[in-house]
Amino acid sequence: MTAPNSNDDTAAVDVHLPAGTLTAGQLQTLADLAHTHAGGALHLTVHAHLRLHGHRAHLTAALTDAGFTVGHPDLPHLLASPLSGRIGGLRDIRPLTDAALPHLPTAHPGAVLGLDDGTGDIVALTPDRALLALPGDEWTLVLAGKDTGLRRSDPAAAVDLLLTTTATAEPSAAPATPVTLPTPPNPPIGWLDQPDGTVTLAGGLTGGLLPARLAEFLAAVDHPLVLTPWRSILLCDLPEQIAEQVVRVLAPMGLIFDAHSPHLQ
Repeated sequence: MTAPNSNDDTAAVDVHLPAGTLTAGQLQTLADLAHTHAGGALHLTVHAHLRLHGHRAHLTAALTDAGFTVGHPDLPHLLASPLSGRIGGLRDIRPLTDAALPHLPTAHPGAVLGLDDGTGDIVALTPDRALLALPGDEWTLVLAGKDTGLRRSDPAAAVDLLLTTTATAEPSAAPATPVTLPTPPNPPIGWLDQPDGTVTLAGGLTGGLLPARLAEFLAAVDHPLVLTPWRSILLCDLPEQIAEQVVRVLAPMGLIFDAHSPHLQ
């Protein structure tokens, strides 16, 4: 008989976080589960999810009971420009994210989908299918890093273009001339001033490892959180004074705010 803690039962279990967003309360819950089921550690993935290592059945049951979606091979991944609506970009893609999420389970099985606000950060990762914001309120469909010339101006129609199969998404009109994809910015790290006067702190993690204790401190700040495909975490909409305090507390705990740190190379 196999013991419950045998290696045969140990696995990496992904918490599916489409577009990498989560609340402070969700992060606190995940930190608690990491303490009790996963050796006190969370791991950031290139799909902007959080991964826990432990007993597969126990972890899956605990995460599901807590209201999280556990990743599986047929569930598509959705990447989105993490600073969209706060810093840079041609347009805020968060409404498109909200529109896409209810339909994600029935979209392309196992595919990596992307929503790029025009900075080029997501299309540079060459997801299977992505929408890229263009000047003039248009969206274009990019397949594996190549613009198809398929355009939509209506956001709902653009989401349909992303989620439906190529055969049903083809428009009756001829595709536009493909555009040259934008040169992406560097992955966000450090103190980032938002136009509204608040701050986003973008912290990197050595090897993408997020200790549960550090996750608890991040959750305690009680501000919006965004995980990135570069295995970093954004703490958004902070007043400057609070941002200064956060840096003083969390930098010694291992959250890296220096883009040139050798621990991020």
